[in-house]
This record gives sequence, structure tokens and C-alpha cells, in this order.
Amino acid sequence: MTEVPVAFPNDETTAELIASRLRAAGIAARVDRGLYGSWQVPARGQITVTVNGTDAKRAHNVLGTMPREDTPSTGILRLGIVLLVGALLVGIGAMVAAIAGR
Repeated sequence: MTEVPVAFPNDETTAELIASRLRAAGIAARVDRGLYGSWQVPARGQITVTVNGTDAKRAHNVLGTMPREDTPSTGILRLGIVLLVGALLVGIGAMVAAIAGR
């Protein structure tokens, strides 16, 4: 079962309220506390209410929200990969030069 995030509240109380509202509508909901659950970071931006993927559309209707659109930052990812490959090539070149210089 794929879980889909449907709400992103700023505090645990609001998250539990949203999950309770979904459960009352017959939708199994779970509050994911992220790193906040281990007290490593503040709650803001860490708490997510998730539901089963098949119930996501109905959950958004109950909550009156719209699904978030995926906006992958492929440009930044590609740049990171290019920089990583470049760094690896420079490192390998340095090792070859060090071995050849002996």
C-alpha cells in the first residue's frame, strides 16, 4: 500500500485533528512525525498526515484541499550529478598522476 501525504500541518495537535476528521469519514489516516518524532528538529515542516493511495482523492475532498503537484528539480539534480562525476574524474586523475610520478 502506498501512503500519500494529504496534509502538512505545523503542529502535532492540528495533525491529530486532521487525522481524526479523516478517520470519522472512514479513511484510515496516519500522522507521520518525521524527525520531530525523535525530537531532533522543531515540528514545523516535519509533520505530515498520510492516507492510503486509494483514499487520497476522497481525503482531499473531505479536507477541502488540493493535492500538491510534484515539481522535481531535475535541473539541480543533473547539475549535482555532473559536479559529482567531475569531482570523481579529478580524484581519479590525481591518483593516476600520483602513482605515475613514483
